[in-house]
Amino acid sequence: MARRGQKKHLKRLPAPRHWPIKRKEAKFTTRVIPGPHPKEHCLTLALLLREVLGYAENMREVKAILSSGDIRVDGEIRKDGRFPVGLMDVVEITSSGERFRLLPKMRGGLRLVNIDDAEAKYKLCRIETKTMVKGGKVQLGLHDGRTLLLPEGESPSDYQTLDTLKVGIPEQKLMKTFNLDKGALAVVSRGKNIGIEGKILEIEKRIGVNASTVTLQDPDGNRFQTSLEYVFVVGKSKPEVTMETKGGSSE
Repeated sequence: MARRGQKKHLKRLPAPRHWPIKRKEAKFTTRVIPGPHPKEHCLTLALLLREVLGYAENMREVKAILSSGDIRVDGEIRKDGRFPVGLMDVVEITSSGERFRLLPKMRGGLRLVNIDDAEAKYKLCRIETKTMVKGGKVQLGLHDGRTLLLPEGESPSDYQTLDTLKVGIPEQKLMKTFNLDKGALAVVSRGKNIGIEGKILEIEKRIGVNASTVTLQDPDGNRFQTSLEYVFVVGKSKPEVTMETKGGSSE
């Protein structure tokens, strides 16, 4: 009888290159289950607890931590070690009172930034799709897989794809909008400039996949260009989320 569904295991050698694993010490690692982020742009909770935070040495200890209900992702308890966590997700460890946000890391991958209780109550989500649904309502599809119906009285023209929303979690309440425009602050989420923060100076839109480019200026005054698809707005005059831990970057 043929196997149904995807494989439940993943060999370490073909695993995403940004995963912080030792590829020759063992043969297999945890496989990402279908969820809010694709495999190439996320970590599993097991990797986060075992390889990044060092709170577990093996999967048995990971399962024990998760089964206690101490781990929350975007305000929801998660008990599967294969659950994917990715860009802008908020991870809370209730027993220790620690809270982290996942941000892109230079040279690829994701880094953890410590945040306080107030900041753990919201996240930034980029608009990926904008569609009309039954009843004439506008539905926004966000980068982490969630969807959001525009509240009554809101103008659909004020919300464009690649804009960023400040969303309350876990109730998913729309708090604020940040347009992808000149002068906005952004971070590069993919590509060779991943992890670099800067102010948007110019947006050049062209026809074709990844043809549009954005010119940014980093805090040191250096200018660089990246694809429009790789830009994630994080605020207007200042970032709405903590970009560095106390005492410097968390890389």
